[in-house]
Parts: sequence; C-alpha cells; structure tokens
Amino acid sequence: MANVTFDTQWRESMRDLMDLLEMDPVEEEQTEEEAFQHHAFLYIKYVQVYKNLEECYDNVVHPQKRRDILVVLEAVMGRMLEIKDFLIRLRKSQYINLDDILVDLKLIPEVLELPVPRYFTEDRRKVIEEREKLLEKLMEQYQISQQAEEEKEEEEGGEFDRNDAIQIIQRNERGRQGRQRARIMKDIKEQEERERKREHGGGKFDEFSAAVMVQKVFRGHRSFMAAQRLRQEELEFIGMEPSRHAKGHVDPVQKQDATHHRRKIIQAQHEENYLNAIEEVRKKLEKHEGPDMREEMMETIWQWINKEKELKGAFPQYPEDEEGGSKIIFDPPPPPQEEEEDAEKDKKDKKDKKDKKEDKKGGKKDGKKGKDKKEKGGDDGENEEEKGMKPSHFILPMRKGTEDYVTIWQDKDESSNFAQRHDVEMLKEMLRPEVREIVRVKEVDPTMREELENWIKKEEMEKAAKAGKKGKGKGKGKGKGGKKGKGKGKGKGGKGGKGGKNKDPTSDRTTESLYAELVSNNIIQKIPDVRLTDYVGHFKNIDSIMSRAGVQVEPSMAQIRQALVETCIIPLGSQAVHESAPVVNTVLLYGARGTGKTMLAHAIAAETGATFINLSPMITNGKYTGKSVSLMLHMAFKVAKLMAPSVIYIDEADRVFLTDKKKLKDYPPLFEPAYRIKKDMLKEMKALKPEHRVLVVGNASKPYDCASSADFKAFKNFWNRIFYLPLPDYSSLQYLWKHLIEQKGGAVSKQLDIQTLSHIAYMSGYSAGAIEEVVKKLLTQRRVQKLDRKPLTCAEAIAALAKVDPVFAEEEANLHVSILSRAVLFCACAALISYVVCEMYSRTCFHFASLPSSSLSHAKNSGMDE
Repeated sequence: MANVTFDTQWRESMRDLMDLLEMDPVEEEQTEEEAFQHHAFLYIKYVQVYKNLEECYDNVVHPQKRRDILVVLEAVMGRMLEIKDFLIRLRKSQYINLDDILVDLKLIPEVLELPVPRYFTEDRRKVIEEREKLLEKLMEQYQISQQAEEEKEEEEGGEFDRNDAIQIIQRNERGRQGRQRARIMKDIKEQEERERKREHGGGKFDEFSAAVMVQKVFRGHRSFMAAQRLRQEELEFIGMEPSRHAKGHVDPVQKQDATHHRRKIIQAQHEENYLNAIEEVRKKLEKHEGPDMREEMMETIWQWINKEKELKGAFPQYPEDEEGGSKIIFDPPPPPQEEEEDAEKDKKDKKDKKDKKEDKKGGKKDGKKGKDKKEKGGDDGENEEEKGMKPSHFILPMRKGTEDYVTIWQDKDESSNFAQRHDVEMLKEMLRPEVREIVRVKEVDPTMREELENWIKKEEMEKAAKAGKKGKGKGKGKGKGGKKGKGKGKGKGGKGGKGGKNKDPTSDRTTESLYAELVSNNIIQKIPDVRLTDYVGHFKNIDSIMSRAGVQVEPSMAQIRQALVETCIIPLGSQAVHESAPVVNTVLLYGARGTGKTMLAHAIAAETGATFINLSPMITNGKYTGKSVSLMLHMAFKVAKLMAPSVIYIDEADRVFLTDKKKLKDYPPLFEPAYRIKKDMLKEMKALKPEHRVLVVGNASKPYDCASSADFKAFKNFWNRIFYLPLPDYSSLQYLWKHLIEQKGGAVSKQLDIQTLSHIAYMSGYSAGAIEEVVKKLLTQRRVQKLDRKPLTCAEAIAALAKVDPVFAEEEANLHVSILSRAVLFCACAALISYVVCEMYSRTCFHFASLPSSSLSHAKNSGMDE
C-alpha cells in the first residue's frame, strides 16, 4: 500500500479520537447501567482507534511521524485498559459480553479482537537477538540444549532392532507384490472383455447416430463440470471450502506480506538516517547558532545582575548548579503565593481545633452512635469509590497528541517528500532547546559565574581599601569556607553510613553472572516460537443473552486472548502503560490438561520479547536446597527487574500453595516440598514497584485441591487475575482442525469431514492439546508426501482420535464446582449458580452432561453454607 493510505488512516483515527475526547471523561452523574452502556461504547471505539493507530505505526516509514503516533498509541492503550477495568468492576466479572452493543453499532464480534502491538519486539529486535545469542551460548556451555535434543530423539523413537526391521521390510515387499499382481490381473480382465466384445460385434452406428452420441456425452460432461464449478465457487464464497486459485494467480495475502517486508526495510533505513542526522544537525546548530545563543543568554544574565544590584545595592549570588544554574534566571519560578495560603490554612486549622474541643465536651454521650454510623457509612463510601471511574492518566497525553497533530501534520504540504524522509527543519526545532541547554551548562554558566565572582571580589577590595580592612574581609571569607567544607564532609559521611546498610546478598555480583547461574540451573529458559494467535478460537454471539437469563457462561477462546492481551501483554510491553494503567503483577491460568496453559505463558513472553524465568516445582527440585531457596528467588526477581520485561512462570502453581500432606501424595514426589518458595516469593512480590515490568504467570490443573483446604485464602489472594481456560466449542473446533492440519503441511479435502470431526470432539470433551496430538500422529512426514495420491479421510482421524483420552466429565465438573464458585465469580452465592449451570447443561446434553450427584450436592451445600 502507498504512504498516502496510512496517512489517510492516521488522519481518520485522529478525528475519531477527537470525537471520543469530547465524550470522555463523563462529567454528568449516571446510573450504573447508563455508565456501563456509555463506557462500553467508548471501549469499542477506543479499540477501533487502537487497531488503526497500531497498523499506522507499523507501516509508516516517516521517522518523525512514527514518534508522534507512538505517543498517542500508548495513551490510547492505557485509556482502553482503564475503561476495561472499570467495566469489570461494574459487572463483577472477568469477561464483559458486548454482543448487544455490537449489534446496535452493526459491528461483528471480531472487532474486539486485539492485535498484539508488533513494535514490542520489532523496536527491540537487536536487544532480543543479542540476548538470544547469549542464552544459546550459555546453554551450549552448560550442555542444556544437547540434553533437550537427546530427550526429543528418545520421544520420537529410537533405532529399530534387527527383527523389527526385517518384519517391516517383509510387509512392504509383500504389499508391493500384491499390488503388482492385482494390476496384472486387471489388465488381463480388460483385455478379455475387449476380445469378447469384438467377437460378438456389438452393433454398428451410422455417422448421424455416432455424432449424436458424441454430442450427448460431451454436453453432459460440460454441464456437469459447469455445475461443479458453480458449486465450488459458492462453497468458497461462504467459507465451506478452501479457495483454489488458477495457475499464475498471486495470493493477495502473500503479496501484502511482501509489500510489508519492503516497507519494514525502508522504515529501518529511514530510522538509521534519522538517528545519524540528529548528531549532524546538533553539531551544526552548536557551530552556527551556538555563539548567538551564548551572547543572547549572557546579555540576559547581565540584565538580571544589574537589576538585582539596583534593587539590593550589591551584586547577587550566581545560582548554584544544584539549583539549576542560570535556568532560574531564564525561567523564574511563579511568585510566592504559598505563604498567604498557609496563613489562611493555619487560621482554619485553629478554628477547627476549637470546634473539635467543643464537640468533644458536648458529644461524649453520642460517641458510640457516631462510631456505628461511621462504620456503616464507611463501607458505602468505599463501594462508591470502587464503582466510580478513577481519574485518567492518559487523557492529557491524548489531547496533547491531537493538538500536535493539528498544528504540525494536518495541513503540512509533503508534495516534495515522496520518499517520506525526515524533515530537517522540524529536527532543528526539536534540537534547538537541547543545544541551548548544552551551551548554557557548558559555556554560559562557568563564564558568567567566574565574571560575577571577579566583580564581587573587586567590589569587596574597593570597600576594604576605603575602610582599611582588607585583611579582615579575607579572613572571614576563609573561615566561612572552612565551615562549609566541614558541613559537606558530614553530609557525605552520613550518606556513606546509610549506604553501608545494604541487605542485598548479591550486591557484589554482576547481572551477567546471575544470569549465567540461573541458565546453568535451567531456570532461565529459551522461549519456543509460539504466538497468541496459535490459541485458536472464535467469539460467541449469544453470551449476553444467556447472561441476562441468569446462566453463567464459559468464556470463549477469543475472549481469553483478548483478556491476556489487555491484562498481560500490553502492560508488560509498554513502560508508559505499565506505570499508569491498573497494575496486574500475577495471573493464574487454570483448566483441564491440554487446554493451552503452558503455551499461553510462552506466548505472553514471546509477544513481548521477555526474559522467561521458570520457577516450577519440577524445575527447581533439588536445586538451592534448604535456606538457599531465598537466594534463588532473590536472584530470579533481581534478574527479572534488571532484564525487564520478564515473565516468571510457575507450573503446578496449586502445588506451591498446598500444604495438605494427604493431597500432596497424589503428586509426583519431590526432594523438598513445593511450598518452600511461597514465603520468599510473597516477600519478593511486595518489593515490586510500578516501574518493574515483571509478571508472574501460574498454571494449575487441580486448583480444587487448594479450594477445599486451609490454603485457599493465600492461593486466591496471591493472584490479581484468575482465568479459566475452557474446552473449545464447536465453531472453534472447526477452525482448530483446519488450522492444525494446514500447519503440519496437510490439506483439507472432501474426504475429510471437518464438521463431523468437530462434533465428535465437542461431544466427547477433547481438548485442543488432544487434537494437536492426533494431528501430529496422523500427518507424519511420509503421510504428508502421499496426500496428493491418497487424501486424508475422516475414518483415519476418528481412529486416531479414539486412541487419545478426552477430558472426562468428572474432571471438568470439579473445576466448575470448586473454582468457579469460589475464586472467579464475585457474588456470594456463586456455588449455587454453578449448580444451576450444571443442571442446565445436563438437560441440554452438553459435553459434561454426566455430572456425578456427589459433585452437584457438594456445590449446592457449599453455596447454601456461604
């Protein structure tokens, strides 16, 4: 696409943003439902603006435009997260269903699909590549990669023994001979049939009859092919069949990717030229405009000196560098009005104290009543604050960004800049304040300070000569200087004393040594090439209707992707958003086996280019035993802060918080209990600050073990967000089968009925991981080579699917009853709602229809107790 395309898209996005800023924030009072509808509308519009700006920033090649777009983009992302957090607090649910609003706006659900900002990794490509090279070098040094490769080879299968190899060869040879024999027999039968027809004659046709017969066959064949072509086009149009292009046809997606690749090359070249031009223009400004700036500033300072001398009768003291130097002269602080305000406050405080004393004397009898009222009213006040929209940190940057766009770019004539290179005049305007500051600090301040001191000394000498007290004046000056020197020495000593109290056990070690030690213990790991889009699934279209009917619906896989982008990826990838947006430092992903928990943890780290630190019990087992576990956690969190962004991953997170010895027996044995890291981990989490881009991601497949024990409170309170990963629904399964088959090099043919496979997998309760395992077994390298001659059939897929265990109804029911009723839902009677959900699902024959009566009675009883 041309540059003007993205310029137009940028212009339209900024216009939409200006319209949004007129409605945001809301100044009028609103009911809860009005506030939800209004902010849901704002959220949808902000999502649209965000997607357009992200695409503009990724494709625009003008370096100065990209910087202005980035400022607005980060502000829009932050405001989008603020509004989403407000909607979550209003609805008291992790997932917000906006189906009805999308219908009113005539939008499809895919509008809410949030793409991951590509600049998170592309703008840090060099840093990420250097870090990957260092990690690979260390892994090779400690022989970690070789062990992993050996394990993979063992999993794929070792060498055949002699007898097995002979049997395989015999089977293939017998099959080849049988096929050859069948082919020969077929040819013999055909030859015999031809000879038999020749002997019996078979009747002769005249020319007219022969022509009619040929025409009939030809016309029938042509009509059949036309009908087949029309049917294929219709199926391709409605998405029921993959599109088949003619020879020489260029796929538009491939063409777009090639164009995007060329734009990224030009973008990198322009960025490099822009960075080089900054140094060149700075030097030119210092050389050509620096002297004029110097003279202008010195003249202004002399005017200030003369003015101060006229007012006070003596030369003023030149401002110290710690106070800002001559910057105070050019930008004087506002006139002091604080003294008057402080005096008025003191008067009011005195009056308030008198009133309080009088109230204490006359209000002792009603003290208890007042306390009760405060206690009752305090909760209401807190609830009102929680429900209300907090002041935004991103509206001012958005307004400034729109103003800069209007003043700089909206009416700018770029007819002479077809290649979209940087603007030199704009660069000069940007660098002049910086050059002026350099000239002021390096040249003006030292010169003027020295000259002023000389004038002060000259004046003192003249006064001393007149009074005859020249020596005394010098002595006093030395004495004062000596006192100052002592004072400074004391100050330094004090600082040194505070600095001596350092509790960091690794203060004498470099970051590289800590990083290498963690790699040697396989705690810092290489991230697989996984993306969030690999978590395949669609939105649901009737969630809001079911929610209104009182049914607690499961989140769709698209909603989970959306929630992880908002909660984890955007705050972790952007420093500006992380410091001001609602903070989320811990996230729990729980669900049945094979639902994609580990893959999503890897995807979060891969999409942000984060350091991946694995503190799972199976990884840390036997390492840093005893009291040294605190050192391990300190090192892990220190490296995570210094090499941010970072993801700290804990697999089997429920095991870390579980102290029940009876339930621990169900897990694989460890050298030391998994909960040994809990205490130090809580301590390290408290030390995290808003500027630290560190995210702790936990996975759990048996969280109900903690839900029914005394560790439930600690387990629940540790996680800021808890996401349930459900089994894929029918529509997601259709897309998942197709996606995995094409990813492994296969193709979906007519013989492979995707709808039937999806229905079987949905009703049986197969997870996405189980289907991926089936596709891996089906599409071996040899089977892929035979697909042209022998397409994949539905019978093959069903046979492979039968060999994989699904997620059984009891396992999924435990997740629903134990966790949805206590950890995720905010309402007090959530366990009873889960009971109603299970009842409805059992009536409609869903995939966990056969819930055991014991689980249902447990949900009902726990809901009544709570």
